[in-house]
Amino acid sequence: MADKPIFVVGTPRSGTTLTAKILGRHPQIFMPGETHYFDDVYSRSEQLGNVENYGAITKIAERLHTIYMRYYEAEDQKRIKELFPTSTDLRAALHGCVDYGDVLDRFMGLQMEGTSKSRWGNNAPRDLFSYRDIKNYFPDAKFVVCVRDIRAFLLSYKGKWKVVTGDVYVNRMKKLYHPVVTSYLWKSSMRQVALLMSEVPSSDWVIVRYEDLVAEPEKIMRQVCDAIGEEFEHSMLDVDTHNSSCTDQEKGIFATSVNRWLTELTPEEIAIGQYITKKELSCYGYSNVDVSVKAGRLLWIWIGAPYGLWNALYANRAVRGPLIPYLARRIGALFRKSY
Repeated sequence: MADKPIFVVGTPRSGTTLTAKILGRHPQIFMPGETHYFDDVYSRSEQLGNVENYGAITKIAERLHTIYMRYYEAEDQKRIKELFPTSTDLRAALHGCVDYGDVLDRFMGLQMEGTSKSRWGNNAPRDLFSYRDIKNYFPDAKFVVCVRDIRAFLLSYKGKWKVVTGDVYVNRMKKLYHPVVTSYLWKSSMRQVALLMSEVPSSDWVIVRYEDLVAEPEKIMRQVCDAIGEEFEHSMLDVDTHNSSCTDQEKGIFATSVNRWLTELTPEEIAIGQYITKKELSCYGYSNVDVSVKAGRLLWIWIGAPYGLWNALYANRAVRGPLIPYLARRIGALFRKSY
């Protein structure tokens, strides 16, 4: 198994991509785009079967061969195609794996071969809901847990469709946002963060607030490097990706998106987010703001929540894994005692 793999997890739209990009510039860390292995492959383990079975490893290889394509990671998908022209080639490379952790370790290690890197990381916010499985397969794993203000999170979800390409992806992004549903998504993730913090040794995780990262990137990344056991390198901060869902103009690390929600969310959206997540907001140092709402608009948004949930689940059907386990993980987190 890999030596202390790094899992970048957290609430969606919380800077996980930016954090992973920074870590990926470290001379020792291989960090590809989002590899949703636990949601996409492991969640189907009962259907796929024992990895030592020829039929099972064949199906697993087929899913892994196109996994980056399903999550719009073009450069990573290109690398997989170059390394393994067909899923049969990947299946052969996975021969001898004994369990699902071994499969992920082999898959990431094969991609890392030929680089100067010696340690792999995985960037998938949803792995927050699989931390127990991750710890089971990788006892020495380190978690970099990203969190962000609920209101900035709402705006990021609301505006994501503006900076993506492809009609299918644009339409999917539009359907994912609803103030009530999206607020509960954040709340569920934050309660899961609290569970991780209570069950995983403190030496194996570090919390990164997006607002702190973009305000003081060197300070925060030094803390992250200390937590994962690597030396900080100044070159890590030379990222050329943009870190905002509301604009694709600014590149690198910038803080202009932190308070944009004050002017770009409606009062009703702000009020709903604050109401649903007031306990979690307080726990992570975020303050409420006073807003004046229109009762009719507020009621209409709440009435539309069931439709918004159905829309989001349907739009995400190809990338969320089996529906019942998916809902059990996310809705279940809302009812578990974690504070």
